[in-house]
Amino acid sequence: MLLKYERITLRNAGAADAAQLAAWWNDGALMAHAGFPNGTGQTPESVAADIRKDADGVHQRLIIELDGRPVGEMMYENLGDGTAEIGIKICDASEQE
Repeated sequence: MLLKYERITLRNAGAADAAQLAAWWNDGALMAHAGFPNGTGQTPESVAADIRKDADGVHQRLIIELDGRPVGEMMYENLGDGTAEIGIKICDASEQE
């Protein structure tokens, strides 16, 4: 999936994104809202394994880019019957203003 609008791009996460996602998920300041004040403790390898599972057609992990630079992530889960659950996190605090 690739969606572009002006300066923003949403694209499927790939193995090359695992280190960035792990860094965000292990940042307690970013993850405290989700109940992980010390981060999730995931390694880039475990994140890459999760990304490989996204090919199941039910789950998908996306990278949000601004001017070609990763600034956040989005996940969605297809719940069936035309319903999806999404989560969006902007991880670069300078982009939240």
